[in-house]
Amino acid sequence: MILSKQSVALVSIGFSTLLASAKFVVGMITGSLSILADAFDSLLDVFSTSITFLVVRLADLPPDENHPYGHARAENLGALAGAVLLLATAGWVLWQAFVRLLLQPDPPEITLWSFVIILVSMVINVVRIHLLQRAVTESNSPTLQVNIANFTNDILNSLIVLFSLGIIILGARLPLPLWLIQRVDALGATIVALLLLRVAWHMGTDAVRALMDDVPRDLSRRLTYSIADLPDVVPNSARVRLRFVGEQPYVEVSVGTPRGRSLEEAHQLTEDVERVVRAELDKADVLVHVEPARTPAEPYTTAVYATAQCLGLHVHNLDLYQLADGIRVEMDLELPSALTLTEAHTYSERLEAAIAAELPCRTMVEVHLEPRRDEVQPAVRYGPIADQVHRAVHSLPDADSVMKIETLLTESGIFVTLRCQFPGATPLTEVHKRMSRIEHDLRLAMPDIMRIQIDPEPSERAHLDILDTLLNHTPDGD
Repeated sequence: MILSKQSVALVSIGFSTLLASAKFVVGMITGSLSILADAFDSLLDVFSTSITFLVVRLADLPPDENHPYGHARAENLGALAGAVLLLATAGWVLWQAFVRLLLQPDPPEITLWSFVIILVSMVINVVRIHLLQRAVTESNSPTLQVNIANFTNDILNSLIVLFSLGIIILGARLPLPLWLIQRVDALGATIVALLLLRVAWHMGTDAVRALMDDVPRDLSRRLTYSIADLPDVVPNSARVRLRFVGEQPYVEVSVGTPRGRSLEEAHQLTEDVERVVRAELDKADVLVHVEPARTPAEPYTTAVYATAQCLGLHVHNLDLYQLADGIRVEMDLELPSALTLTEAHTYSERLEAAIAAELPCRTMVEVHLEPRRDEVQPAVRYGPIADQVHRAVHSLPDADSVMKIETLLTESGIFVTLRCQFPGATPLTEVHKRMSRIEHDLRLAMPDIMRIQIDPEPSERAHLDILDTLLNHTPDGD
């Protein structure tokens, strides 16, 4: 059975409390500085495992309004607190060792309990490491990993203490120097303190790196290069920021894509970027920001449309002409019909200036203002006018191409919609020319028409529509 992080932390607190108490008793009785140093290390374990218990409970809390990235950083704070306690303990031990090495050399009294408590400590630490390793396999907790390193270091400390005590015991039977026997306990304590400093350094630096959003040195670069290789990403536009909160990576990506792309194309690009990031970081939380970007090969028409969109304006019937002295741009600008000419002209001038600044060559801009009707307008089908329009259409030279006529009478005037058929292989420019001729001839016949809308369809499609209509209206059994 694999214990949870919290259960392992509670078991570790109990072991650390028991060991620290026993080591302090033996250390005070014998006067051994190395045992006292080990006792302080075990006392530190009580504090660190208590902090571990608190932070793993806090780290498991889900994200909330004040902590949108969750609470996993609590484990890094716990590791940093443990490092500070290690530094304090190591400093006290080093001071005591200095006193006993240089000022008051005094060998401790060695008893059987001195060895028993150290050996029991080693066995308990082995058990704790085993339990922690099983818990880390499930949770990959950085705090538990720090505790594993700490308890491994405790075993090494215990070996040093045993060696120091062994030298003192053998000093009565072997011709060892008196200065060594008097100071070996303090030397052992010094080594233990230096090892504590080493553990504190690694714990502290790892915790600070995590809290400062430190990431592997080449990870951002690899992600940036992989994203930049996507076909729809403008060169040198990819920017990547990432952070780890516990074991969860959060990645923010900004990329440029050529202007004029549709929303669907931009969304597909975000999907491609997410796929590239998760190929490197499997469970990454990815946020992608797509920006329209100008490219050296961008067509002038794209630049004009993009400029209008940036100003929140809609244009159509865009034509560009290359003249000897520059580019001439002509377009229709749609504006709300409620505007006055002065107000509408302000928008026109703003658009003309923006286009002139956007295009790299000398530019002349001509804007036709067209009122846009944003509200639903009342309309009726008025028979007498519809008959008049039908007669006018059937008198046109191209009347044979007109399949359907729709006439509406509105407050603004007469609106006519024609559905025309042309051979499907006809070039679009030729279709447009013929539609313009139909519109011109109809306006000559009926100057009162406000608007003429022509819907072209391939003649093949029109025949299919007629056949479909006949089939759908055939009575059953015929």
